[in-house]
Amino acid sequence: MNSNMTQTNAAINELSKLLETGDEAQRCYSARAISAAKITTVTPALNACLYHQDPDVVIDAATALATVCAGDLDSLQDVAINHPDSDARLAALSAITKQYNNEPQRVVDTLTRFATGRTEKDDLGLSGDWDDWWDLQLTAVQLLSSIQTTQNSDLFGSLFIELLTQDPEPELELALYRALVDFQPQILLQHWTTARKMKQRRLARAFASSATTAALDHMAACLKCDDSEIKKIALKALATHGQGQNVQAYLADIIACLSDSEPSVQEAATSTLNQLNQLATLQPTRLMPFIKQAPDSSLPSLINLLSRQNDKLTTADIDWLQPLLTHSDNNIKIAIINCFSTLTEAQIIDYSDVYLTALNSCLTAIQDRYLPLYQRAQLLRQLSQFKQHADLSFPVLKALLENDETDVALRQSALEAITSETNDDSLKWLKQLLLGLASQEDTIAITQVDDVDVSAENSDNKPEKTAGRIKLEALLAKHGDKFPEDQGFDNAPVSTLAAIQQSNIEATLISADDKPDDQTLLEMIDGLDDEFTDYSNIVRDHLDTGENLALNRKKIARLPQTDSKLLAIRALGHSKTESAAGLLIEAMLGATPKEQHELFQALTNIAKHHDYKVLRNGIGAAGYTLHYGDPLCKQSAAQFLTHMPLNKALPILLVGADDENEHVRVCCLTALKDQLESKRLLQRHQQQTGDIIAKKIHDPAGGVRKLALQILAKIDLSKYLPVLIELAVSDQESNVIAAPLFFAKQQQALAILTDNIATYSDHRQPLSIQLAGHLLAFTA
Repeated sequence: MNSNMTQTNAAINELSKLLETGDEAQRCYSARAISAAKITTVTPALNACLYHQDPDVVIDAATALATVCAGDLDSLQDVAINHPDSDARLAALSAITKQYNNEPQRVVDTLTRFATGRTEKDDLGLSGDWDDWWDLQLTAVQLLSSIQTTQNSDLFGSLFIELLTQDPEPELELALYRALVDFQPQILLQHWTTARKMKQRRLARAFASSATTAALDHMAACLKCDDSEIKKIALKALATHGQGQNVQAYLADIIACLSDSEPSVQEAATSTLNQLNQLATLQPTRLMPFIKQAPDSSLPSLINLLSRQNDKLTTADIDWLQPLLTHSDNNIKIAIINCFSTLTEAQIIDYSDVYLTALNSCLTAIQDRYLPLYQRAQLLRQLSQFKQHADLSFPVLKALLENDETDVALRQSALEAITSETNDDSLKWLKQLLLGLASQEDTIAITQVDDVDVSAENSDNKPEKTAGRIKLEALLAKHGDKFPEDQGFDNAPVSTLAAIQQSNIEATLISADDKPDDQTLLEMIDGLDDEFTDYSNIVRDHLDTGENLALNRKKIARLPQTDSKLLAIRALGHSKTESAAGLLIEAMLGATPKEQHELFQALTNIAKHHDYKVLRNGIGAAGYTLHYGDPLCKQSAAQFLTHMPLNKALPILLVGADDENEHVRVCCLTALKDQLESKRLLQRHQQQTGDIIAKKIHDPAGGVRKLALQILAKIDLSKYLPVLIELAVSDQESNVIAAPLFFAKQQQALAILTDNIATYSDHRQPLSIQLAGHLLAFTA
């Protein structure tokens, strides 16, 4: 204990010495360190700093004195009244307020002097176009209000009421309302009756800050007003302060807001009921009367609440809700589909027709191209909630996915619906999408075309040659030297490959200078009726001026569409089945870098929630990637290794820690740090791991250095403490997180810092002062 006190006192003495003899920066940093550690023994040095010529030193010293509730009141009052810098005056006012218990009247007199506004004699506080006295007056009112709250007594009500009569600025007006609400709410209620909308909103915010019964009663009354903003303020206040009150007294009014015409008020009411733990009390017997009388605008939110307890729906309830499946309002239709999609298994058996109708209604709406895109995507996501939907939904989803015009958002949602429940057809299609030909279990049947009978070719029944065949033969005769005779191009192709080859030859031989024949088009124009003369002339002009008619085609500009294979990988990443993980790992073979990145992301998402053994089959792929992959794939592989066994992931992550790419190094060290949060290195691995990571404290990337600090502190803090302290006082990023990591060796760390603070002459000195303050804060 004595040793500990010695090191602590030595550090405090060093900070005190800098406060007395240091330059502006040293004094500021020391004052901040003392404030963080709440050290009371250096009050004289802080008092001396109140008269420093640098306003920043005065501000930091006054702030430190406010933190420790100490300081020379005469000096603080002198700063508050006479200092030319408004921030210094504000800091001094806060420090003065902390001494209310010592000299209450003097503190109140000083604060009141500022709360009443600028006097004619005071010309301080003017800077540019802004009158700093507005800030001083507002702060003084807030500080007086804080004293009143701490003392739980109406001490300054008359002053606040007087200030309200002087037409204060809106911010000051709100502060005065909040100062009065707990002690004189009747005054505010009188203002409410005559106030306009914006003033009523400020009054509502003041009532919302109070937990008194009078304030909550007024907030409940506000739920019936016409202003939706005031309703939301009141709902938030009831959610915040209504926990310890008689919730039932306000519950009916909150529930009534669920049928409000404004959606944001409905959402606020739902959130309030959730915070008050009252959603479970909303039985269908209580909600259905609201639903039957509510306007269409509030039906979706009410039905969504109803679906939380749809296991308690009666036959009469379901019969009333079923017609809404064909409602013209899509939001209502979506809410009803959602409600019926989550029926219990017993209800599905009892109401199978309704359940099937809801599923068909969902599929029909999904195919409606006139429905907004976001609603179609929402319906696709709801499709996943239906049990045993695959047989009916897969043909619809497949058609959607195979349509090139389908938007990415719809394809992603459709693939998630497919992966949520599969049947034989959908599983086969999904495997083919991911694995290509590797998914085929059987060989592809090939039909061989019989050779052409030579005798038939020489007979009188020889088939007539087509125009295309004649053209090809002419081209071959003209360029016969390019192709050997044994290729047999005089004969008709006898296989698919031969036909493809023949087409390629024809494309090669056709001259690039050939112009398309537009005579047929001109003949068509000439054949039009006289009423189309103007149109014909326009077309002729285009034909005459077009330099290359072959290029005169309609071009459609489209954004690049994400490949369905990538979307399927993402969808499988959200699957809850082990087979999905196996399929993703199988798809690693032959994957492109972009696909590989998505595969590791999907596997990581599964590994976060499930500990499937099949996931460990991906460790080898991760290791290969961290050796030979591109930077993005390496990063995703490192994230995947976060969730693998530490002894298998460790050597791979250490390889990645030496990668040339900064982001890869950060990802690998982050994965190792996350692993060490819940696991311990084996004894035989500590030495080698520590040596490798210790090299990273000199890494050019700040993120890498910061992670190295965290990892080494976990592996062996005693061994690496000196180098880690050097890192912490050299690097701002590392300094911010260092103190909690060094807490286990607090006294040793303070000893090192105390010995070196005075010797530093560069940026390390302020960082070492800051670190010492944070370490001393643990002692306090």
